[in-house]
Amino acid sequence: MKRFHQCCTHAALVLTLVSCTREKAPPPDTAAPSASAPSALRTNARKAPMPGALTKPIDSYTGEELYAFVRQLQFTGGAVRERKCKNDPGCGTNQPKRVKVAVDAVATQDSIASGDTPPFGVVYIRALNRGNADEARYGLQPGAQFEYYVIVLPDPSGGMTWRLEQLVTTPGVRRHVSAGTGQFQSCNHAWRAGARADFKSCATAAMRRDSVMRLGLVLQGSDDDPMWTVCAGGCCVLVS
Repeated sequence: MKRFHQCCTHAALVLTLVSCTREKAPPPDTAAPSASAPSALRTNARKAPMPGALTKPIDSYTGEELYAFVRQLQFTGGAVRERKCKNDPGCGTNQPKRVKVAVDAVATQDSIASGDTPPFGVVYIRALNRGNADEARYGLQPGAQFEYYVIVLPDPSGGMTWRLEQLVTTPGVRRHVSAGTGQFQSCNHAWRAGARADFKSCATAAMRRDSVMRLGLVLQGSDDDPMWTVCAGGCCVLVS
């Protein structure tokens, strides 16, 4: 009789889990893309507003204009990570020193694709070095006067590129300059709504998602992973 009761309890639990899984299944527009679909089409991301879209080439903006432009943006979905540093005695290969860098995404911008990239680019990520040494991978300098903005641009040969812009916010001498460029590379993962930014590789992002779904774990990436954000291809990373 006890064994019969245990079996019934187990069966009821399985039915409950199946029922919950069905009720909480993602809607069609967020389901994982078909593996047989072309990578350029493997997304069901909706088109979202892009308030960070520039109205003229970035080099045409004065420091004051860019400062005013980014001040009207709202940022969300960010992370603070410890990063490798450089240009400091404590940042050597065998030294433990790291710097904290905060990255944030522009609100509502979570589905950019090569076919709808604004002609002059779009401010997509903000990065701030909160440490006391230069961040190693992107050369982010510390200090409250330095802000960094990732601008995603259309690539004439296809795809998208990025430009990292350093903005000096000191009143009276505000200016900006390019601090790096590269490819804005899609990971071709399943898309999930919500603007977010972090430091992850495509592989790290895939492992984290799988670990959260199956094991309830959150895996940390390396301290040299690229900047990561949500795009129409699930997520995109900044590679040189």
